[in-house]
Amino acid sequence: MIHFRLPLDEITSAPPSSEPPTSIPSLPFRRPADYYSAPVGEARPLFPRWVPYGCGSAAIILLIVVFLGGIFASRGGMGKLLDLMFGSMQSEIDKIFTKDVKPAQRAAFDHEMKTMRDSVRQNRLPIDRLQPLLRTLREVTSDSRVTPAETEQLTKEIHAINVGAGFSRPSGLKPAATHQ
Repeated sequence: MIHFRLPLDEITSAPPSSEPPTSIPSLPFRRPADYYSAPVGEARPLFPRWVPYGCGSAAIILLIVVFLGGIFASRGGMGKLLDLMFGSMQSEIDKIFTKDVKPAQRAAFDHEMKTMRDSVRQNRLPIDRLQPLLRTLREVTSDSRVTPAETEQLTKEIHAINVGAGFSRPSGLKPAATHQ
C-alpha cells in the first residue's frame, strides 16, 4: 500500500476569509443558501406571517362552498341549473337558425326543448341520457348556423329523450281515447 503524506503547512493554513467574495454582486432577493446559512436569529421568514392563516382560511371557505354545493345538488338544484343552461342554449340556437328552417320546424324544436327542460327541472331525467344530445348540440352549432336537416336531427334526439322520460305528448293535451 502506498501512503501519501501532505505537508503540515497545507493542512494548517489560514482558514478562508468569512467575507463574501467581491465578484458576486448583491442580489435583490434572498437566496435559499443565504437563508439556511444565516444564524437562526437573523433568518427572516420566507413568507409573511399571514400566509398560513390566509391559505388555511381559504381552504376552509372552499370546503364550505363544496359542502353547500353538494347540498344544493342533492335537493334538486342541479335540475334548475341544467334548465338554465338548456334555456340559454335554446335561445342561442333560435338566433342561429338559417332562413330556410321552416316555422313548423322551429316550433317543433321549441316544443321538444321546452318539454325536455320541464323534465330536467323536475329531476325526472338522468343526466347521462343528455350526453349524446350535448355532443350533437356542440357539433351542430360549431359553424354558428343550424340548417333544416340539423334542426330535424336535434328535434328527433330531444323527442327520443322526452319519450324515454315519459313526456312524449304535448303538455295540456289528453291522451287519445282508445276504441274497445
